[in-house]
Amino acid sequence: MTEASALPRNQGFDLDDKPVPFTIRASQKVHGGLALGAGLVAVGFAASASGTAIGVLRWFAAAAFAVLAVVCARALTVGDMLVADDVGIRLRIGNEWIGTRWQEIEEVTVLKRRHPLDDGRIAVHLLDPGPTLAAMPGTTRKTTDANRRLTGSSLAVPFGLTARPSNGEVVQALHMLADARCPVREQL
Repeated sequence: MTEASALPRNQGFDLDDKPVPFTIRASQKVHGGLALGAGLVAVGFAASASGTAIGVLRWFAAAAFAVLAVVCARALTVGDMLVADDVGIRLRIGNEWIGTRWQEIEEVTVLKRRHPLDDGRIAVHLLDPGPTLAAMPGTTRKTTDANRRLTGSSLAVPFGLTARPSNGEVVQALHMLADARCPVREQL
């Protein structure tokens, strides 16, 4: 019997109901499989290439698959794409982290996955996006502009096939962390 188990139940471990941070990370299995497969295809095309016209096309195909393999391998090293905790939400766009407190967020909308090949999305709508977006470097701003055109929000992160949330109940996890400081809604 250990010392902790010998104590009465009310004097045991101190467990608070502190919310657990929520993260979205790149899927290691998907990106690893794609990197390996694209690398093997690139080697196959390069091995069969020659100086003829068809051979030159095979060199281009080999280069394209090699680039795909590098992009997928890089996704394995990126780490978290979104981190939400009791302070706020931080998103990685490119190599930049953009963070905001819960009080500065108008609402968070979650589009759930509808089928296994569909990606869901978490969109963060700020009360005043101007200062946050103005402080970004030019390349990141271009990405957020494309995000806004595609999703309706400058700060959006997909999850699903290629990115995995730390908790399957995305809306509930974010709602617990927001703690009534901003609404978290499911987009239908």
